[in-house]
Amino acid sequence: MAQLDPAPNYDHLLVEWVTLYLQTRDPRIFPFTEYFDDERQKAFVHDLRVALADVQDSGSARKTSAVGFITNDSALHEIVRAWAVAGGDWPDTSNLSSRLGLAVERS
Repeated sequence: MAQLDPAPNYDHLLVEWVTLYLQTRDPRIFPFTEYFDDERQKAFVHDLRVALADVQDSGSARKTSAVGFITNDSALHEIVRAWAVAGGDWPDTSNLSSRLGLAVERS
């Protein structure tokens, strides 16, 4: 049985915004980035790259990304939300000892 009109499996607009931000660093895309210093900028970019890779890997792990199924964008949403809530400061969930941002695994 084929699913002819599946519901969106990920937020395509958010992925487009993230991609555009990574290419341009334009603070109009994510206004809270206007207040970032170099460390926060690097951490946010790192987090976005890791989360964007997670969106892609979540589909390719089952060889289904080509058809767009089984992708997961929850990490991307969580990262953007955490940085937005922090409003230019370090998110509460960031690892301040490493300054690499949210996507760093905790031990």
